[in-house]
Amino acid sequence: MCCNICRIPIIDYHRHCGNCMYDLCLSCCQDLREASTSVGKEEFSENDRIQDTENASEQVKTSKLRLNLLEKFPGWKANNDGSIPCPPNEYGGCGYRSLNLSRIFKMNWVAKLVKNVEEMVSGCKVCDSETLLNTGSYDHSLCQYAHREDRDGNFLYCPSSHDIRSEGIGNFRKHWVKGEPVIVKQVCDSSSMSIWDPKDIWRGIRETADEKTKDENRIVKAIDCLDWSEVDIELGEFIKGYSEGRVREDGWPEMLKLKDWPSPSASEEFLLYHKPEFISKLPLLEYIHSRLGFLNVAAKLPHYSLQNDVGPKIYMSYGTYEELDRGNSVKNLHFNMPDMVYLLVHMGEVKLPTTEDEKIQSSSRESEVNESVGDPEKVSGEGSFPDLSLGGHDVNNEHVEKSATDEDEIMEDQGVETGTAEEKTVKSERLNGYSDVSEKTHPGAHWDVFRRQDVPKLIEYLREHWTDFGRPDGVTNDFVTHPLYGEVVYLNGDHKRKLKEEFGVEPWSFEQHLGEAVFIPAGCPFQVRNLQSTVQLGLDFLFPESVGEAVRLAEEIRCLPNDHEAKLQVLEVGKISLYAASSAIKEVQKLVLDPKLGAELGFEDPNLTATVSENLENLMKHKQITCA
Repeated sequence: MCCNICRIPIIDYHRHCGNCMYDLCLSCCQDLREASTSVGKEEFSENDRIQDTENASEQVKTSKLRLNLLEKFPGWKANNDGSIPCPPNEYGGCGYRSLNLSRIFKMNWVAKLVKNVEEMVSGCKVCDSETLLNTGSYDHSLCQYAHREDRDGNFLYCPSSHDIRSEGIGNFRKHWVKGEPVIVKQVCDSSSMSIWDPKDIWRGIRETADEKTKDENRIVKAIDCLDWSEVDIELGEFIKGYSEGRVREDGWPEMLKLKDWPSPSASEEFLLYHKPEFISKLPLLEYIHSRLGFLNVAAKLPHYSLQNDVGPKIYMSYGTYEELDRGNSVKNLHFNMPDMVYLLVHMGEVKLPTTEDEKIQSSSRESEVNESVGDPEKVSGEGSFPDLSLGGHDVNNEHVEKSATDEDEIMEDQGVETGTAEEKTVKSERLNGYSDVSEKTHPGAHWDVFRRQDVPKLIEYLREHWTDFGRPDGVTNDFVTHPLYGEVVYLNGDHKRKLKEEFGVEPWSFEQHLGEAVFIPAGCPFQVRNLQSTVQLGLDFLFPESVGEAVRLAEEIRCLPNDHEAKLQVLEVGKISLYAASSAIKEVQKLVLDPKLGAELGFEDPNLTATVSENLENLMKHKQITCA
């Protein structure tokens, strides 16, 4: 149930027209009253205004973001007594004199929920953010992926899957509550990676899906990362190009990523019936599982509620390790409302055909680079294509050289031991890869992830320099107003250097290897460039620590145009929070009433993950037996 004005899902209380069924959320009611000050705000009914404000506060703390409703709907204003009339016919209403205050949940259900929570935690020690940051054992799995002058958060937590299973989630939560990405290594061994070849996925889905999807010449939609246009391609041809590569008519390598295949339901069926043990072995199942994750707030919606596609989703896309001047980013700069994890399950190195002309051009470029060493103005020659490439390797090398003399001091400040050059090399290999997969393969993808606190400066940079991106297709005034929701630009090395020089903002930059899972917190802008053709397994979820950020993003998304892609996929975070609180109360009551669980199972107990995995394995076996 959505507001007829902003198209955002309504949580509970709202204004409703009994004559034409028009619905208005309380935030839009407040915006309309704010915009109607010229008609005598001092005469507004205090009862209506206070009632709407209090009900809105119970559901979500309102921000200062406002919709300019008088500009969009001229002539529609709040009444002098503060009541809201139904909008005229031309705006979708009927012009009825007043909208009534209505609710979705039962009377006082939310109030009782709040009362139950207060009674339950009365006398308990609440684990706030500061307490959480000082808890958990010291973690040695730290890798440096940024070189900021303030040295705040240059390191990321990079445990192995075994570390999380044995040590629990204390260290993970300590970093996640600060809005830091987490890279979990050794999620799967090399043997399990081999079964994720696109041909095997296609074969498996054809065995489990209906007859319509078994056509070998099936046409699917893909995104051409060169210009971000949609193209139609036979599925078999896409899979062939995954390993052999494809070249456009203009000579550029074709960088494609599948848009709508396989569907989330097909991905889930494929995992359930062909790899039932795979999901149960993923790290942090209590957080990420879409139905059984009891710390996944988004999993608490009842089955009859309209829910977002949270996955698991299978993403297939091309890539090349060689830098291109344009079009080799698989995800442009943006951020999402939910938390996300991407697990790299397969990759293939593409050997693109090389013509004699390309060899001559490559040789020419190499000589130009050699001649321009020390002169940065000569690196980007005139007359070249718009440079929308990553440039990540040069940037990283530059940062490493710049910070080499300071690294010992930084490591000591962070509590990380330092040693000889040989010891550092061994330690770096231990932290940045693992012997069975990463040390034997090239990385599959390059990530740039920005901190939440840097978002205002990042937005300011994009607004000031948006013409530097060559005005690619899709860049409109909406991009200038909301630059991180459009996913239309990619920051290359030159852009990132300017961003750091002018605004002091630098992302965490790292490479993702086979078998590694990258956890991205809600509200952290990120971009991804494939270094090889890859298959990623993605899931969306919402951690308890991320609910506040999701609420803030929901208010921003409310002010986007109604046809904006971000608004079409908005999470019902208010409703999710209410159901999650109700579920938590029931679970705590069960623990309190059950002396066995209440005494033995703590929140940070490592057996928590093992219990979830065991229950999930039992569920998978039961479904397999039922299917058979």
